[in-house]
Amino acid sequence: MATNNKTSSLTTPGIVAAVENAETLGKPESSDEPVAKRARLEDCKEETVTTTDESQQDALITSTVGLRRFKRIPIFIVDYHNDVLEFIYRCLASRHLPLENNTLLHFDSHPDMVISREIPASAAYDKETMLGELSIENWIMPACYAGHFNRVIWMKNSWCKQMPVGKYNFKVGHRGNKISVDCPLDYFIPEGNYCETSELEQARDLELQVLNNDAERPPDPKLILAADDCLNYILDIDLDFFSTSNPFLEIYEDANCYEQLSEIFHFESATESNASGTTEKRKQQLEVLKRIFEHLEEKRTFQDMTKPDTNIVSEETFKKIENLADSLQKCYADDEIDWLVIFDSGSTTDTNGLPHHISTDAELELYYQQFKQFLIQLPHPPVLITMACSAEDDYCPRNQVNCIQERVVKILQEVFQEKVHEKPILHYMDDEWDVMQFDTIHSFVGDCDRVQGTAKQVSQGYKFSEWVDH
Repeated sequence: MATNNKTSSLTTPGIVAAVENAETLGKPESSDEPVAKRARLEDCKEETVTTTDESQQDALITSTVGLRRFKRIPIFIVDYHNDVLEFIYRCLASRHLPLENNTLLHFDSHPDMVISREIPASAAYDKETMLGELSIENWIMPACYAGHFNRVIWMKNSWCKQMPVGKYNFKVGHRGNKISVDCPLDYFIPEGNYCETSELEQARDLELQVLNNDAERPPDPKLILAADDCLNYILDIDLDFFSTSNPFLEIYEDANCYEQLSEIFHFESATESNASGTTEKRKQQLEVLKRIFEHLEEKRTFQDMTKPDTNIVSEETFKKIENLADSLQKCYADDEIDWLVIFDSGSTTDTNGLPHHISTDAELELYYQQFKQFLIQLPHPPVLITMACSAEDDYCPRNQVNCIQERVVKILQEVFQEKVHEKPILHYMDDEWDVMQFDTIHSFVGDCDRVQGTAKQVSQGYKFSEWVDH
């Protein structure tokens, strides 16, 4: 994989800007930023120790100074996985997590690392945009781009094939205000998210580790989580880790829709040498397929449709789309056919598709034991625990989700005992919560001058806690 000398441009001035605007999170300094503002922030940086302005002193505390710690680890449970960001952002704002370089320990049947091409990279620092626009499949990478995570450990079972097991060190940045990576895995290519390292701006290092928790030789947490990671990691669990369904398999099942879509949306895997070309070709293919399906949704017929460029969508593939339409029209009334939903379904097929493994009771017991054994060996408890039920979107079977949730919470309580909060926050039941109301201890790290500044922050309610709605 190509490398260059680009590094993160998040500096103390970037953090100052974030504190000044409660809707942002440590936005990197941009070359487009007005010179006067950059100069003002640089002046603030030079006054880190000597300034008598308490607001400046508050703003200049680095991401490793003045962290709060929960006395008991909170468990935050949502249904849609992207909703865990709300709690994570609050913990960043309240200083229970440092602004940068956290680790996400992610138990899931899906990586959730798709990068939306519809959301500009600059929006990664806008809380409201992130909470409003992100979805279950794409909530992690904007937080990596913003620097909140510099390491993601995806724990899966062997029936999940979206990414091969391994460790991947790569860069995440933006190209043309779209978040992109220089990692040539097939996972990042279908949506056009790969580019050459030299094309990335504001690039950061990111480590992704993919592990099978059901491997014959189970992964050892003490070898996975280094001492630095242990201080600032989130234990994140999707209940579909234990049993998952692919809801798209049932889309227009009588017409064998999903299987036909798998052939229509197929693309050849990339190699590192041709990743850029494959990415560009795949972007063009998806754009043309989207236009075809949008035409069918609007016109309900192929009439007046301009045939696509055969270099992008071959005649053979176009014929398969016509055959799919014939199959659907034979099995369903026209007003039952939603071509946009069908396009979305096809977009999930990629090279390996979504996993579908509805676990038996015996398998569930095995997965529970493997999960518990992993937690027991953790070198240090997490800062917080987030959990997604994934029932409303049908990724965790509805007839199993309640039992799985009950069992997983019980395992967490057995492993962490008095360290974990006795009552989970049920976001999907509209439980009220406020991170500033949890019992908290304060951990001061740094030189004496900065520690004194941090103590003032604690007594005054650190500026960044304005992000937490009271």
